Amino acid sequence: MSIEQEDHILPILTRYFKDDVQEDERVFVKDWIAKSEANKKYFDEVELLWNTSGDLADFDQINVEEEWNTFASKIAHKENTKSTSGRPRVFLKVAASVAIIIGLGMFFVNYFNTEVTIIAKVGNENIFILPDQSVVWLNEGSELTYKKGFKSEIRESRLKGEAFFEVTKNPEKPFVVLANNTETRVLGTSFNLKADTKTKETEIVLVTGKVQFSSQGHQEILQPGDKITAGANGELIKVINHNPNFESWKSGILTFKEATMSEVARDIESYYHMKLVFENPQFEKCTLTSIFDNESLEDILETLTILFDITYKKIDSNRILIKGGDCNS
Repeated sequence: MSIEQEDHILPILTRYFKDDVQEDERVFVKDWIAKSEANKKYFDEVELLWNTSGDLADFDQINVEEEWNTFASKIAHKENTKSTSGRPRVFLKVAASVAIIIGLGMFFVNYFNTEVTIIAKVGNENIFILPDQSVVWLNEGSELTYKKGFKSEIRESRLKGEAFFEVTKNPEKPFVVLANNTETRVLGTSFNLKADTKTKETEIVLVTGKVQFSSQGHQEILQPGDKITAGANGELIKVINHNPNFESWKSGILTFKEATMSEVARDIESYYHMKLVFENPQFEKCTLTSIFDNESLEDILETLTILFDITYKKIDSNRILIKGGDCNS
């Protein structure tokens, strides 16, 4: 799990302070604190805020303006009233308490109005826990932006690139993802969403649940197994998804069942970011049934060499030339 931004560790720390965590989460928090001085400092600051908050039941209930008016009224009253020797200390204690409440209120108002952008790094297992405990996997180079805490009426985020979502169900607060010119609205489900920032084409494959997908006045309801592609003009094309590798970037598994080599090449190119160029057009019609589980591109090419008697060589950093190929080998 990659939890680098404050927004991702805060929900766990909150449960940690409540003593409402599993043992593996408790170990995670301790390991996270030990990783760096910055982590320890952040933990200490949040712990201080937590302890200072005392009996405050819910920061959302703090009315900063009302608290300040009450505080100011007491100051005015204090200035016009002769106090006994014991009162200043009591008054200062009250004033300090109000200041703390106001400070905490402003802290959380500012905190939850701040946008967070998470970016998937190359070579990392880019799994993130969102404030509502939904889980998102981001493909390399992809970005997801949202407001801390999901405190508005909807849980809204913006996606650039590709992500797989497992959304925590909350009928009172829809989960909305904006990507290119599309909107995906769900209550609780799992789906793969891909937004190409160059072509402006957006693709969604629904795994579980139900979602509403819309773009520029066009709208469709998806059932599990549906795939919809939205073009730059907003037009929607809905089909049944027959490609088991739509989430291979997440699982690391490539599955082929009587797939033509042109289909195999498409999925290999998408997963390994390497173009396969066939010298023999007839080889593209050969079919393959196989499963590759977190294997390197070289291992896959060696398997194809054994199965189809091909040879291959790298043309440049982005292309590999495939020569020969016998379907009956």
